[in-house]
Amino acid sequence: MKAAEGNLRGFESHPRRVKTYTIKPRPPLRAFVLAAVLSVIGAVMVVAGSGALWDWLGGLVLLVGVGLLLMALYSLWSMRVHVDLDDEGFHVRGPGIDKKKTWSSVTKVALSQDETHLVFSHGEVERTHLFCPGGPGDEEFESMLKDITRRLDQNRGYRNFI
Repeated sequence: MKAAEGNLRGFESHPRRVKTYTIKPRPPLRAFVLAAVLSVIGAVMVVAGSGALWDWLGGLVLLVGVGLLLMALYSLWSMRVHVDLDDEGFHVRGPGIDKKKTWSSVTKVALSQDETHLVFSHGEVERTHLFCPGGPGDEEFESMLKDITRRLDQNRGYRNFI
């Protein structure tokens, strides 16, 4: 009803095109291997145990292995970093960071030589760091880099005439 009265609150003449990139951590392989080894040892101790003490110790080792597995799986989910890009700027959300900046506030962008560490400079002191745990060649990170380049060029008014 309010929209019919001309109140278009929440709508823009040019809707924002937000693209979200998710930087995922590397799987904690050592934790998975250790959890599997502890679980197998614990299960063997419970099955082959010849007394209540061995059953109790085996159950404890098995429980530690399962707990480590659950924590490793939780870290895969909780350590993700989400980067939202739109025509106005970027928003980085993740463990220990929630930073939103405009493209016009970015004074410099640097990429490490191995292309796994991106740094946005905002003036002389403030920085925003993005790491690519997938290593060089990570498709999501490379796609995000191309999108950042395009949006910065668009913000600065750079054109490609060729």
